[in-house]
Parts: sequence; structure tokens; C-alpha cells
Amino acid sequence: MDFLYFISIFGFAALGIWVLFSSRDLIRQALASYRWMDTEGTIIDSSDDSFIAPGIDRTSTGIVPVTYKETAHVYEYHVEGRTYHSSTYCFGAHVDLAEAAFLIGSKVRVYYDPRDPRRAVLKRGLLPTMFMGPALLAAAIYMAVDLFFRK
Repeated sequence: MDFLYFISIFGFAALGIWVLFSSRDLIRQALASYRWMDTEGTIIDSSDDSFIAPGIDRTSTGIVPVTYKETAHVYEYHVEGRTYHSSTYCFGAHVDLAEAAFLIGSKVRVYYDPRDPRRAVLKRGLLPTMFMGPALLAAAIYMAVDLFFRK
């Protein structure tokens, strides 16, 4: 029992470290975006990038085709008299992109990097999916402490 528990601790820790390592650039950019300037932008193009992939839905047992809805937007914004275009919604996982839904011509708040105005997002900061690595590490630490203090 303790051996399997130890293997679980190791698995959670390894997975947590891997998730943190693989998302380090996104986390760094998301944190930096809190200091970015904001300006008004306009949605100039929109496309449906939805796709179907094998998955499990709530109504059946087994693998079925699941449709993932996603809309991609191109927006235009102006900084110091220059016009820029971007299509980045947020710094995050693929599933975070699905929540964006804007009509062409909609006014949006654009957050841009003052050192490089070509870098911009519509949703700045950390997203819930970025906490998966720390959550896995916290679970591993909790389990390790529990194992150590068992009597």
C-alpha cells in the first residue's frame, strides 16, 4: 500500500513539474500582461475554427465524436499613430480560446506590450488552466506529508 502511495506521489510531482515546465512561457507572458497598456480595438475578421475530436460526452458510454466550438478573431488597434493587427485572445490552453465570441465591428479592450505593441491580447493575465501544475505539485506535497506522518 505504501509503495503504491509513494508511486502516486512521484507521479503527481513529475506530472506537476512537467506541466509547469511546458507552460512556463505562457505563465511568464500572462504575468507580464498585467503591466501592459490598454487601448480600444475593433474586431475586423472572425472565423469558425470549431473541430470534432474523439471524446467522451455526458450522454453515452464510450468514445464518441465531440464538437469543440472555437471562434478565431482578428482585431485592429492603434498605438502612437500606428495600426496593428492581432488574433491572440489570451495566453492559455486551447479550451480558453473557446469563450471568445465577438461580432465583426465590435469594440474590444486590447492589452498590448508597450515595449513591443505588436504583442497584444484581449484577455490578459493568468487563466484557471495555468494552475494545473501547481495543483498537482500541491497534491504531491500533501500526499508526501500524509505518508511521512502516518502512524
